[in-house]
Amino acid sequence: MRKISSVLAVALGLVFSQAASAQSTSCSVNCFSKRWVYVPVNLSGKALTDNPDYVKVLKVIEAAKLNGYNGIALDSGGSGIFATMLTSAGPYPNFYTNYQSVVQKAQEAGIELIPVGGGPEVPAFLDPSQIEALPVQDLPFVANGGAAKAVGTSIVTDSSFENHDVLWGRDTASVDYDNTVAHSGLNSMKFVENATSSGNNLARLMRRFDGLRPHTSYRMSFWVKTDNYSSPLRIQIYDPLVKSPIYVNRTAGAGFGWGTAANGNWNDNPNLIAKTQDWTRYDLDFNTANYSTVRLYMGTWANGTAGGKAWIDDLDIREIGLAHTIRRASLPVKVTSADGNTVYTENADYVIKPEALGIPGGSRIQPNQQLKVSYYQSAMNLTARYGTAATSCGSYFFDQQKALFDKISALFKRPTKYFLYYDEMRVLNWDPACAQQTAGAYLSNQIYTLQNTLTSAYPNLELYIWHDMFDPNGNATNPYYAVNGDLAGSWEGLKPSTVIMNWTDTTVAGRTTSLKFFSDKAFKQMIAVYYDDPSLNKVDEWLKALDDAQTQNVSGVDGFMYTTWTGNYDDLAKVANKIKARAPGRWPQ
Repeated sequence: MRKISSVLAVALGLVFSQAASAQSTSCSVNCFSKRWVYVPVNLSGKALTDNPDYVKVLKVIEAAKLNGYNGIALDSGGSGIFATMLTSAGPYPNFYTNYQSVVQKAQEAGIELIPVGGGPEVPAFLDPSQIEALPVQDLPFVANGGAAKAVGTSIVTDSSFENHDVLWGRDTASVDYDNTVAHSGLNSMKFVENATSSGNNLARLMRRFDGLRPHTSYRMSFWVKTDNYSSPLRIQIYDPLVKSPIYVNRTAGAGFGWGTAANGNWNDNPNLIAKTQDWTRYDLDFNTANYSTVRLYMGTWANGTAGGKAWIDDLDIREIGLAHTIRRASLPVKVTSADGNTVYTENADYVIKPEALGIPGGSRIQPNQQLKVSYYQSAMNLTARYGTAATSCGSYFFDQQKALFDKISALFKRPTKYFLYYDEMRVLNWDPACAQQTAGAYLSNQIYTLQNTLTSAYPNLELYIWHDMFDPNGNATNPYYAVNGDLAGSWEGLKPSTVIMNWTDTTVAGRTTSLKFFSDKAFKQMIAVYYDDPSLNKVDEWLKALDDAQTQNVSGVDGFMYTTWTGNYDDLAKVANKIKARAPGRWPQ
């Protein structure tokens, strides 16, 4: 009997060995051992099942397990961002209770939780003075009545459209002068929702402004009236060649910018346009950055068909001084005489106020005197209300990132993976505290130091990162929004062990090129699939791109992440089944 058992054991061992071998050889390269779901949540506020995001993530855990996924990249948002753990007040109620339960539920289900955090905005959230800020150089001021303000000469001719100035361009099929409705004078510019199947979905007002001074702050103001108008309005200000915008607020609902209150602070809400409203004034601030020419576009890129109307009038752009000033050791305010020969002293000669200098008694600054003022303008709202990066020209940036992961590590019970949320960093490399360098070198140094800071304390920590800011086929280009300089070479600071989360959202060929770029540098990768495409065409395109890349010796693509930005997890099963059917060898059997 012992002999029979021995023979049987050998036979079974051989069978199992052959089965294991067959399974392992069914996919020898680019096998999806990691099958993740991206889930952003706000787990503060209400507790457990009274919190809708808590309920959501538990449902995703259940669906992920059912459909063969094995990881959830858990991001935090709203009032429940991870960085609140570093504030003096601490997180909002039930934050820890909810996370403790989610971590436990995921563990019980065999689903790995990968925290998503460490974005470059974290230090600025904790200390707003650390936000990126653009220089404003030698702005003309004039003293008058105990204060000094920017001279503020308008750069706009025919701001009320009375003269039909040829410098105003427009999409003529849907934008035209109107001499029956006006805020002032006799004319305004009218936008009509009259898009047709022929594709005239552009309804924009355009203008080029030449001869501006680089590194100058401007405030743009305008009046808007609407009548049953529902197309999304947007303002974009571009570089001279219209390669990339230096102003476009991508925050939801902020397409028409974000204005400033009378006290000099940002308004509580963006420039919201009602479907029907009477004349309402709006404003926004921008900076010319390195340019002497900018191009303004305002209107809609997605014109509707319902026949609604909108009017714009009294559009003005003027220099604005000391608006949203950021001050820290490397960002001084400097006030000089008009010829620059006299440098004035803060408190003795002037005091800093919102959009003005106060002139105290005994000041050397005389009434009606011309001045030059240099300062740094907050980058907030140039490209987004939230998420603007902090400077990394000092230890504070890295100290806070380390402190944040200490908290996250405890919250997630010592995770072995951390997804750094570096994505679409539209403003960076303006702080003079860093030695003058390209934007690529700046970002390379930042990510190198950050990763080393984390892995020195957590040697076994595997770091993940979005691809785009480190990909010359993505956003590592020149120009890129309000980034100061060329981002080429940003990838050189990535640790060789970094795993790239590739979300390239272009063509099959574009995805293939991006995969090859990182593979040639020996980085492991995952692909971000789905992207709210229920047809699953994007999943097919990614799988085709991976097949094509593999013929070019691309390897190290060891997983995918179901990625939704609308919170749609209904297609988890469809995506899993699509991959199993389309690329059965890549999904472990």
